[in-house]
Amino acid sequence: MKNLRKDNKGFSLVELIVVVLIMAIIAVALAPQILKWVNNSRISSDNDTMQQLISNCQTTLTNEAAFTAKPASIVVGNTGITTPSTISGNFFDKLAEYTGVTTTNLAGAYKTKVNSATIQITIDSKGAVTGVYSGGTVDN
Repeated sequence: MKNLRKDNKGFSLVELIVVVLIMAIIAVALAPQILKWVNNSRISSDNDTMQQLISNCQTTLTNEAAFTAKPASIVVGNTGITTPSTISGNFFDKLAEYTGVTTTNLAGAYKTKVNSATIQITIDSKGAVTGVYSGGTVDN
């Protein structure tokens, strides 16, 4: 039994360095793919935010007090909603109510994950709500 313990010296420094180098090479090779996955995830999250905002705007327009907001446009960036002066306060009050946030927190409730991206929600004169996402690209 004691002979086995004397022969067990563990890993040599050279073996450890080789393993660390192999791990570094693998990490460098996978980094671009991982960055694409992260970017695609952020763009997907932005598209989900746009769909949620469109749905909430459509629900808000069913309320008579908010119906006077059309035509209008809402722009969302990475800092939150830019509230144009063409939209009445009633619309944002009702949008905040249907979203589940306070009116003061509504501007920050929706944000894009991609820094250069914007979401533009447009409400036409008939009350149709459309959204356009720009600034982000999906990598394949």
